[in-house]
Amino acid sequence: MLRRKISSNNSLDGVILSIDPRSQGPAHLPVVKPQVKVAALSGTVSLNPRGFGFITGADGESYFLRANLARFLLTGDTVRFIPLEGGDGESREARALVSVSRPAGRLLCEVHQVADLTHLVPDDPCFLPLQFAGAQGHELVPGDVVAVRVPAYEGAPIARPLVVTLERNLGARARPGFDLDYALVRYQFDDVMQEDFKALHGKNASQDEWQGGNTAPFVTIDGESTRDFDDAVYGRALPQGGWEVQVAIADVSWYVQEGSELDQWSASRCTSLYLPGRTFPMLPEALSTDRCSLVPGQPRRAVVLTLELDAAGNVLTSSMERTLIESAARLTYTQVAGYMADKPDVRFAMPVEHSLQALTDVYRALSERRAQDGRLVFDEPEPTMVQAEDGTWSLKWESRNDAHKLVEELMLLANRTAAAMLIKRYGAGLFRFQPAPDAQAWGELKEWAFAHSYTLPDVPSLRAMSDLVSAQPDAEAQAAASLKIRSAMQPARYVVQRSTEQGGHFSLSVDWYTHFTSPIRRYADLLVHRLLLAPEGHQLSAQDWDALSQQVERCSDRAHAARLAERMVWDRLKLQSFMSANTVEDVVAARIVRTNQRGLRVVVTGWQCSAWLPAADLRENGYQWLEDVWVGGDPGAARVLNEGVQVAVSWTSLSLVRPAYPELQVKLNRG
Repeated sequence: MLRRKISSNNSLDGVILSIDPRSQGPAHLPVVKPQVKVAALSGTVSLNPRGFGFITGADGESYFLRANLARFLLTGDTVRFIPLEGGDGESREARALVSVSRPAGRLLCEVHQVADLTHLVPDDPCFLPLQFAGAQGHELVPGDVVAVRVPAYEGAPIARPLVVTLERNLGARARPGFDLDYALVRYQFDDVMQEDFKALHGKNASQDEWQGGNTAPFVTIDGESTRDFDDAVYGRALPQGGWEVQVAIADVSWYVQEGSELDQWSASRCTSLYLPGRTFPMLPEALSTDRCSLVPGQPRRAVVLTLELDAAGNVLTSSMERTLIESAARLTYTQVAGYMADKPDVRFAMPVEHSLQALTDVYRALSERRAQDGRLVFDEPEPTMVQAEDGTWSLKWESRNDAHKLVEELMLLANRTAAAMLIKRYGAGLFRFQPAPDAQAWGELKEWAFAHSYTLPDVPSLRAMSDLVSAQPDAEAQAAASLKIRSAMQPARYVVQRSTEQGGHFSLSVDWYTHFTSPIRRYADLLVHRLLLAPEGHQLSAQDWDALSQQVERCSDRAHAARLAERMVWDRLKLQSFMSANTVEDVVAARIVRTNQRGLRVVVTGWQCSAWLPAADLRENGYQWLEDVWVGGDPGAARVLNEGVQVAVSWTSLSLVRPAYPELQVKLNRG
């Protein structure tokens, strides 16, 4: 998708433009002249708070949407439109709207009182007036945030008011627990799971059927607070060299029958949601933390992937079976990291210790291979919630250790092998697909690299990206390179593909990759299990593949929604924690992540919360906007404020111009 660069100005901020500059008259819906034969295109609308918008066309291109057209639409609308003739590159633009298709949905709005009338102010861009109906009998207080239902619409664009009905009153933004409830509603995770799924647990086999099975001393390796254990691992060195590795995954598909009510719920939810202090599981806890969870000392049904690796970590043979296992121990990342560093804080049983040693050796071989192929490492501390003895919660930052990386390498190995099994069996499958950076993004990265004395190849390469970071002279320059690389990367998504199609996962540098290792919390993994565990000779019809394609599209959408919901709540928590721990006099380090003429977007180091440094403060400190960059200081020793540069700042206020998106304001430290 082409990214249009918009130079905003004060006339756009908070103002909906009502004059078409080309018509020099009042804005109205442009009429397509019959004699102009330009084919209509279709696309999805995204509106900007400053009045304009964009249409992402079905052709993957982005078309600018002027304010006089944006006022007819909502974000998410599908539209047919006429493009402006002669537009190319960054000048693509919509000239006129033909039709609008809008599914029923919801908006989150704040209640305002204007005279005796209740007025709704949407949290997100919406330039159509809202007419409130269906709120009789509900006590609405100015300042309350409400979820309202927007009706479906098909037809020509019209600017008449939207008649909306009340769905839920979330109360005031300042109330305890508001942020969590808001995220659930906004990203549609507020449906309530049935209280009793006991009758829907699938094949509730008796213990008498659970005899024999795999007796390897599997262990789970997770965080201290983890309750759902969906994977366990075992390794041993082979006499001829190399290793045997077994990865056991909870056999969720044995319990969740395809087409059952529980399956329908899981297919709708698609993912578990992890918010500070609370988990909203995809499966009922009777399954996720008990029946399917690979807890130690309890017989559990599992799908075991057995791999034979050579000394370099190459897979020589692989097999998969459904079996019964009994985990020997529940280990934490901290315990295993201590063992790997020869500083164990606990003693392990001899079979467990032998397995850990073999797995450590496997990890080092796999890690070395990935480093040779090129690997991008963005290891940043992750926030967790810690509860004190008095019941209060606080924010704690945790960095990934070698035990996290060991489990990651083993799961990557299992997922790659599962993908290869899909290709071998079906010549197709459900995959995790990430394309290489597009031509424009790669071109921009090449220009940046050339300006920093490095030449990238014409074709995107993970190895070249990794070398670009390594070639930078210091940590600040490496951070800048990492930021530029991140901006060039395209998102990964779930797809159904045939082996003859272009597949692959660019940032993992593999041809085929899938998700197999977390069926307790991801529906896509459950679908992969069903494909791999189907009876021998089972094949899918064209209709089956089409249905699977539709389901994996929903898996991608819900996985994205879950990430946004989690980020929204964590961002607010990080912001509150930062402001509580730092006064306006305190000076903190921040790293620039985006620049434009209006100022700098920075992330406060150590807190990972976003903040805005306005242009006015930069000018007060002697900086000027020159050639698309902020430059300050003496001509002979000018400092350029590029992405990745670290600056010292102090916070000044919290902007609530858009209440749903509180924005920390900072200023440069003059010391």
